[in-house]
Amino acid sequence: MLLSAKEAIASILFGNALPFLLIAPIILLFARYGVDTFIGFRSALGYLGSNIFYFIFMFLTIGYMSVAFFMAGEALVKIASVAGLPEFFTNGITGAPFFAIIVFAIVFFITFQGPLVMRKFNLIGVPAILLVTLGLVALLMVGQGWEKIFSLPAPESYDDHARSMITALEINIGLGFSWLPYLGQYSRLAKSEKSAFKAGFFSYGIIVNVAVILGALAALVVASLDPTDWMFAIGGTWVGVIGLLLLTLGNITAGTFLMYSQAISFKTVFPKKSWTLAMGTAIPTVLLLLSASFYDAFGSFITVISYIMAIFGGIVISDFFFVKKQKVSIRDLYDTNGSYYYWKGINPSAIVSFIVGTIVYWSLYNPVLDTSSSLFYYMSAGIPAYFAAGICYYVSAKYLFSYEADRGVRTESFPSKSNDAV
Repeated sequence: MLLSAKEAIASILFGNALPFLLIAPIILLFARYGVDTFIGFRSALGYLGSNIFYFIFMFLTIGYMSVAFFMAGEALVKIASVAGLPEFFTNGITGAPFFAIIVFAIVFFITFQGPLVMRKFNLIGVPAILLVTLGLVALLMVGQGWEKIFSLPAPESYDDHARSMITALEINIGLGFSWLPYLGQYSRLAKSEKSAFKAGFFSYGIIVNVAVILGALAALVVASLDPTDWMFAIGGTWVGVIGLLLLTLGNITAGTFLMYSQAISFKTVFPKKSWTLAMGTAIPTVLLLLSASFYDAFGSFITVISYIMAIFGGIVISDFFFVKKQKVSIRDLYDTNGSYYYWKGINPSAIVSFIVGTIVYWSLYNPVLDTSSSLFYYMSAGIPAYFAAGICYYVSAKYLFSYEADRGVRTESFPSKSNDAV
């Protein structure tokens, strides 16, 4: 979705940053109680409900991994073309899937070894990501100049300019909400609530927004949404080759983070299962690497994720801050027969809220058919779904399905608030 530079920056800052700010407070749950995402969310979703949410997270992570690996595959295809390799490797139809699966295998091997090997690889991978970012900034500033970039017109994706703008905004909203299940991965290890919140805000708020803005500007200059096209078009052949090698390393690094997050979360939800089985949950990613179909449909994928994560975001924020009033029982979070069992392991208030949020979202926007109502132009779909689900959850938990867990927990079951609370 190509917009002018000013419109792209506005849609990213509002679309990506606002949803993140709406879900970021849940970081306090993980930091205060030292629990993972899928343990902490049991208070709102129930034990079975939280397990179901894990499989939604797994689907999301597999999608993100497939995009990262296929992008690396396309980058290696372009490098293979420069190197003069046989057509099998330089043809996007055969070469990109081949290289993408090779990249998947490399990431799988690194991640399977555990965090110590990952840490050593990150000594190379993280600087690669930094160099790609800085290199892109330098190429845009020196090669193009900000004045030229901000004067470039953008090709319209729709006949209606307003539709192009709001659809781009919705895609960014989806990206912002999509970080919800990842917030507990490292926040639970933070020394204080304040440091956990700052780290999450810096990582998913500032860094992600900067990277997305740079990508949007590069896409505008090159008139292509494919990051592998940017390096050659802006920097020339050899700068392009170096840039694509660094991009590949960066995607491998991102892939190890995503794959490890998925595997360690599986072990959290199913602690008796083996590490091999936990890693095996990443194997379905290969199916999405066999062609460019999923890679090309990433925009539709992220809008579906926006719908799901916006609703869950509204539910968990409403539960922790307004229903439970930041007091949950650690004992009951881990006791799967405890007070968060609700109805057959699922919280009815969460079910009702998900249905209401679904009706609101799909009434405003259909991400599969890419059709919308007139109200979509004024309020998007993800943010209204978030508030609808949150308000519905509060009313339901307080007045319709009011369980003992919703009316308060034993005072000895929760720690006192830290002085570092945000």
